[in-house]
Amino acid sequence: MEFRSKAPYGYRAWRLRSNGLYSFSGWREWPTDRPKVALCWRNFLPVNGHTAPGKGHQCGIYAWKDVPPKTYSPQGMVPVWGVVELTGHVIEHSCGYRAQYARPVAIEYAPDVIAVARRYGLIVLDDMADWKE
Repeated sequence: MEFRSKAPYGYRAWRLRSNGLYSFSGWREWPTDRPKVALCWRNFLPVNGHTAPGKGHQCGIYAWKDVPPKTYSPQGMVPVWGVVELTGHVIEHSCGYRAQYARPVAIEYAPDVIAVARRYGLIVLDDMADWKE
């Protein structure tokens, strides 16, 4: 399924740095005032010719459909978990989504997330399972 009448929400992990949210595979802070835009990259260079997420590519902003296991740790690092609203072109997969745009809407409580939540205007959840669309 690729077209939806309502924007889906998904779960994802970030790194916290200097009161900002960072993807595990990215070096730029997620924007606080607009959705993050997915780009297609190959060998550290943007690929022109299509909008992410592209068919036959792995590009897009990833999010899980269901709350990931607490033991999951991207790249062996301790993540901060949150909820994103996915918009634009969204491709649905069996376990999650790849999206053109994603905007954080909630974050799970952990040390140091309160300042980040205020900066991004996020709801702070005691547990990811508490999220209700």
